[in-house]
Amino acid sequence: MLLSKTVIVKWNKRYRKYYVEKGYPFTNYDDEFIINIEDLPNGSNVKVDVKCDCDDCNNPYLKPMRFQNYNKYIHDDGKYYCKKCSIKLYGKENELKSKLKNSISFYDWCYNNLPKEEADKIMERWDYELNIRNGKILNPKDVTYRSLGLDNKGYWFKCLKHKDHGSELKHIFNFTKKQKDCLDCKKCNSIAITHPEYCIYLVNKEDAYKYSYGSNKKILMKCPNCGYEKKMNLNTLISKNFGCIRCSDNISFPEKFMFNLLEQLLNKEFKYQLSKKDFKWCNNYKYDFYIDKINCIIETHGLQHYKEGFERINSLRHVKNFKETQQNDKSKEMLARDNNIKNYIIIDCRYSELEWIKNSIINSELPKLLNFKEENIDWLKCHEYACNSLVKEVCNMWNNGIKSTKEIAKLLRISIGTIIKYLKQGVKLDWCDYDPNISSSRAKTKKIICLTTNEIFDSIVDSCKKYNTYDSNIIKCCQNKVKSAGKLEDGTKLQWMYYDQYLKTIQ
Repeated sequence: MLLSKTVIVKWNKRYRKYYVEKGYPFTNYDDEFIINIEDLPNGSNVKVDVKCDCDDCNNPYLKPMRFQNYNKYIHDDGKYYCKKCSIKLYGKENELKSKLKNSISFYDWCYNNLPKEEADKIMERWDYELNIRNGKILNPKDVTYRSLGLDNKGYWFKCLKHKDHGSELKHIFNFTKKQKDCLDCKKCNSIAITHPEYCIYLVNKEDAYKYSYGSNKKILMKCPNCGYEKKMNLNTLISKNFGCIRCSDNISFPEKFMFNLLEQLLNKEFKYQLSKKDFKWCNNYKYDFYIDKINCIIETHGLQHYKEGFERINSLRHVKNFKETQQNDKSKEMLARDNNIKNYIIIDCRYSELEWIKNSIINSELPKLLNFKEENIDWLKCHEYACNSLVKEVCNMWNNGIKSTKEIAKLLRISIGTIIKYLKQGVKLDWCDYDPNISSSRAKTKKIICLTTNEIFDSIVDSCKKYNTYDSNIIKCCQNKVKSAGKLEDGTKLQWMYYDQYLKTIQ
């Protein structure tokens, strides 16, 4: 902005005719006279007072400057800006114009390097309402293919699939460097869209729309069962699941996934954790699942079976390295086939993801053997079961009135020892009121009969006092784990039985 209204000049030969024509009477050369600012010639060196027209200028009132310099830097909008403001407002635009002369635009790059359909979609996604600089709407022809964007943060691109996703800033500089996915809509690739079943673990639900399933960003997550919180990578969550250290049941995601699938298909007509208790030939091996009616063993192999560096301690032996893991797998299969197991199916479960395990099952021989199709299975139910803690389920069964560890073990097809371990874990989490001392005392106060002498005792404690033996031995005898407990004076071994079972046997 020009602040001076009039200025003092001197008569000289160069501008005498100019000023006379403007109506100023000539006196003598070097005489001073006052003229209006609008009568100054554009090339005048007379100093004038000016002000920067930028509203955000820190020092708008500038030092007096030559009139010809002032005219030189007036912009198309008729305003004058100081050097700093001019660079801030117009520097990028001038820089872009200069670069475009020596380069190609983003528009040209797309149509020169991409299929026309793909280039058309990118142009359609360009947000003309938000890509504005200094009041001017930018289009893909106005920027170079290596441009860093608005304030070096990229340009705005719309989502064509979901209008509610809104526009996002994208770096075309990275895209033209062959990072093809960098222009993709983040929300379309977010776990809220691709893996919604994992959103239950996120403390901040908005994170579900910020990050994709392959992100290595550590975010806060929470166990949906016990509320334990920890930070972990999203890609680790998808590939290995949450793995709560407080309420984990130590049964792998793939095993629980397969367990629920077989329950949907076979109800209870399958065996979980086949071992030498079932077939002596199993030796020290345990097989994940066995289906008797089709003579089939199913193994769910995690990442440690396919990739080195993911070995872990087995419940029966320590697998030292990847080669030993593979050799162990071969030995197990050979042993099973040598003992007339007709069908031996290995399900690739290297990633604990619904879609991955689902595809592995569908592409195996299992659908043919069990006569089912993809649509016959509630896959989401399998995933939900796999994500749940069996510790929580066991505690719920106990709270709902099933106060027998043996009964719970029978319903879930898990050993009694494991059920007791889960209940003790549940007590620490305040999920149930299980008391191992009370449970064992109930067994000791149960009515029993000595089959050898036909004596009936109101409790195991009473029988121990009389025959000077351990209560644990009598309980094992009643459970058919040992043949006898205690002796008579002549050495006759004593056999025992719970009295209620004895009455059923007589009936």
